[in-house]
Amino acid sequence: MPHPVVYQGDLKALLQKWKDADTKRLANGQCARLPQELTSVGHTSGWTRGPRVLDSPHLLPGTVIANFKLVDGKFIFPNQEGWHAGLFHRFEGRRIMTNGLPCEFSMIDQWVKKKPGERGMAILPESFKTRFPVNYKPSNMADEFYVVLVK
Repeated sequence: MPHPVVYQGDLKALLQKWKDADTKRLANGQCARLPQELTSVGHTSGWTRGPRVLDSPHLLPGTVIANFKLVDGKFIFPNQEGWHAGLFHRFEGRRIMTNGLPCEFSMIDQWVKKKPGERGMAILPESFKTRFPVNYKPSNMADEFYVVLVK
C-alpha cells in the first residue's frame, strides 16, 4: 500500500546547520536529491501523487512533497525545470512574505542555485503571472504541491 515518507531527524537542527555553515547542495543540487538523501523515498520513478498539501492540515514536518504532471493519464514527477520536490516544514498561518503574498506553508528545499534551506510558499494570483511570468510555474505554487507516496 502506498504511504508517505517522513524525514526522521531533527528538522530544526538540520536547518540551523545549513544556516550556520556555507553548506553545499546535497548530491548534485537537484531538488529531488534533497529528500532522496535525507529519507528512504527512493527514485522519482516510484513516486505517486498523494493528497494535496493544502488539504492536509495534520501533515507531519519532514514529509516529502512534490509537484506532479499529468502524462498519458498518470500523474508523475517529471524531473523537468518548473517542477519541484522537498520536505514539508510547517503551515504558516498566511503570514505575509517579503513579496507581499500570504505564506501558506514553508518547505525545506534546494536547487542548483540555492543551498538547502527553508522557503515560504504562496498561492500565486493571476496578476503574478502577468508581472512575473518566468516564476509562474508549479515549483512556486503552494496549491500545486502534493504528498509523495511510495510503495
